[in-house]
Amino acid sequence: MGLKTEASAALVFLILYTILFVFLLFGYFTGRLRLRSRYSVILFHVTIRLASQATGLAFGVVGYANTSLLVAYFILGAEGYFTLVLCTYRFLISWQNHNFASRDSWLEPRYPPGTPAYKRFFASFSIFGSQRRPMSFMHTLLIAANAIIISGGSLLAGGHNSVQEFNSNMVTAKAMRAAGQAIFLTINAFLLYCIVDAIRQSRRENPNKGTHPTLLLLLATWPLLFVRGLYGVMSAVLPAFNYFNPNNYGQTGLLDSFVISEYIMGTTMEWTSCALLMTTYLTSRNDPKKADFDMSKDKDAPLEGV
Repeated sequence: MGLKTEASAALVFLILYTILFVFLLFGYFTGRLRLRSRYSVILFHVTIRLASQATGLAFGVVGYANTSLLVAYFILGAEGYFTLVLCTYRFLISWQNHNFASRDSWLEPRYPPGTPAYKRFFASFSIFGSQRRPMSFMHTLLIAANAIIISGGSLLAGGHNSVQEFNSNMVTAKAMRAAGQAIFLTINAFLLYCIVDAIRQSRRENPNKGTHPTLLLLLATWPLLFVRGLYGVMSAVLPAFNYFNPNNYGQTGLLDSFVISEYIMGTTMEWTSCALLMTTYLTSRNDPKKADFDMSKDKDAPLEGV
């Protein structure tokens, strides 16, 4: 039943992600969502997860003899988590821009009007100089972790001249995957600080109001992302959660217990997080519009909350 369980689980979440994809497309076609908005980041995440689940379905049907499908599933899964963590940061920054009294975010202060797109792009990765921003460090770390995981997966994608070479590459890929997932987990830990800091600042600015529901949704998303990140590290260092451990296979394929643990701690956490982020559309409909950029603002002043 192992392979059938893997294929069935992949199919279920392929359908669930398709539902989210349809909702997003409906929002774009009806004008409720703009292409230049945080929802385009989450659309990118959903698209990657659709590809990941399709690959997982193929792996469940074809079987573990096709390791290329397995490696592709690994890489797409890492890409999915990478984009989801980035999505959560983008949603928090958007809330800060709309709701803080300054109409700005200390994570990524707004650029003056007329700043060329290429300058914005390069500044978003600048970790040195006066224009560095906290999100510049996050972008750099996320890309570095993503590259490490993909590089580790590529070691297992090609052919191998001997069993010793394969085992050596396996050890290296395992270490690289663990390192990349550990970076993701660290970035996610910092995300909790950012959300709590936003809640505290919001309460200081609006002492007579409760916590904004969007912030509560972001706070509810965090433990799900943390569990997903923790599972990523566990799947790299613990044999019981590793796809390449022969003990996780029975006569007909993957053990049911392995499939269940993967989809509960991994895919379910991601899908639920994605759904919660999309729900913030309802809680943010009455948020103030972005204020015009204050040209008198001192851009050299220390960033609040850092």
